Amino acid sequence: MIWILLAAFGVPLWLIVGALSGALWSRHQFRHVPEVFPCKVRIVSGPEGPGKWTRSTVYARWVHDVLLVHVGLALIRFRSLPVAAVDAPVAPTSEVKLKGGDDMVSASLRLDDGSVVEIAGLRSTADMLLRPFANLSQITTDGRSA
Repeated sequence: MIWILLAAFGVPLWLIVGALSGALWSRHQFRHVPEVFPCKVRIVSGPEGPGKWTRSTVYARWVHDVLLVHVGLALIRFRSLPVAAVDAPVAPTSEVKLKGGDDMVSASLRLDDGSVVEIAGLRSTADMLLRPFANLSQITTDGRSA
């Protein structure tokens, strides 16, 4: 009788532990891919309306001029943001926090559909925030080169 109870509860428990281990391993592997950086994203304007910063830290990477924002426990779900232009260059911000530091920077991006999103990351990863638009990120808000 005890073997039946152990089998009934043990197998589902091991399946859950195995699935969680696989998800965490996938997350760990993805975070260590070159040019992947932690950030937070929010919609400033667009069809979905203004939104709040993402609650948890997301991980993003650039593929040409498309920002892929990966979310979820295993980081296998993603949202692609095709960027048309940089609306505001990288600037210090204090309205959002990430693990790993309080020194945050943000930039605004205009998407192909006309929406504007803001992306924030640690100052140490500021060069990755606008990777395909690196020459534009050196321009200050008054139009002079930094």
